[in-house]
Amino acid sequence: MIQGYLQHWACFQCQKTFKGELSKRPLERLCPQCRTPMTNMGTDFKAPAQKNVKQWQKVRLLFQAGVKFFPQEGTQLPGERPDTLADVPAFLKKVYPPSAGERLLEPANSRNVVAPREGRLVQHDQFPTQTYSLLGKTVQSGEALEWFQDGQWLPIGFICRGNGYKPIPHPYALPRRADAVFDSGSPTFLSSQDRLRWPQQ
Repeated sequence: MIQGYLQHWACFQCQKTFKGELSKRPLERLCPQCRTPMTNMGTDFKAPAQKNVKQWQKVRLLFQAGVKFFPQEGTQLPGERPDTLADVPAFLKKVYPPSAGERLLEPANSRNVVAPREGRLVQHDQFPTQTYSLLGKTVQSGEALEWFQDGQWLPIGFICRGNGYKPIPHPYALPRRADAVFDSGSPTFLSSQDRLRWPQQ
């Protein structure tokens, strides 16, 4: 990683970037607006328009796969990147091709790409008009999800609205039993750093 050059730090909550140098002892950088941790996307990152939700989802998926935007040796360019959210699965398969053993284990119908289940919660807009999504799909209050905690996936109910179905500032999780049956346990507030996934259909 190149020091001394301006890095582009992305806030996936606000869907904005901020420039800053990378120090020799890098500290966690917080978004100056929402105070959530930001991600260093590299020196050659160009942020999508703030309201372009799908492009920000694309960038987030690339980051989760370990793809960033630094110049490559020789060309000094960041290299090929997918243009759209729909292009990401094929791009990642090209960047991280399966091994010979993995290809042998693939079923005959593996050409049918299965949508990923795991991702991070994305907030769109600010309180009180905010909405939430997981892997591009809107998450409603009361929706059944799974949350990774202490090495295991736990069934939860996602709560983002309170009494009278009014929005609340921060979403939280309640333990879930069966379909839409919630325990009376203590709520756990969720952030963009939590690992969440859709239940297996």
